[in-house]
Amino acid sequence: MALFAALSISGCGGGNGDPQSAKASGTSGAIPTSTTQAATPTQAQPTELDAKTVAEEIAQSTTTTVVSITEDNDPNDLIGRPNGYLSAAVLYDSNASCTELGISCGATVEVWPEEAAAKARSDYIQGILKDSPAFGSEFHTLNGAVLLRVDGKQLKPSEAKPYAEELRQ
Repeated sequence: MALFAALSISGCGGGNGDPQSAKASGTSGAIPTSTTQAATPTQAQPTELDAKTVAEEIAQSTTTTVVSITEDNDPNDLIGRPNGYLSAAVLYDSNASCTELGISCGATVEVWPEEAAAKARSDYIQGILKDSPAFGSEFHTLNGAVLLRVDGKQLKPSEAKPYAEELRQ
């Protein structure tokens, strides 16, 4: 909410808040109400994060490659769809083996439109895994609208921890 207020306020002025600078720029110094728009939830972040960029930044020495999820290869069919993530990427880790693109390759990074959506996704997945342990386990780390999911079946906690630490930085 504070970010929303800050973004709304920061987009409203024509100068540094000094009426003299407003006069110099040709405005009256008043906040123009007819041209100011409230930020929408997808505008909550000033720049859209890219999952592949985030994944490359958190890659570890055991990461062999990073692959972007697209609408053509998305195993979850969520990318760009209503209630879906904005971008996603898979980190292939040498400690994991997989036959299909997804978390079983090591880890995934999902970028959601807003923090609440990323948390809801994490809660949903963790709820399923808690109720059905046969599906495996995952380590989840949230940083704003970014959800990091690390395979908990193939990667040990000590192997998952460095990914989480990098995301938090």
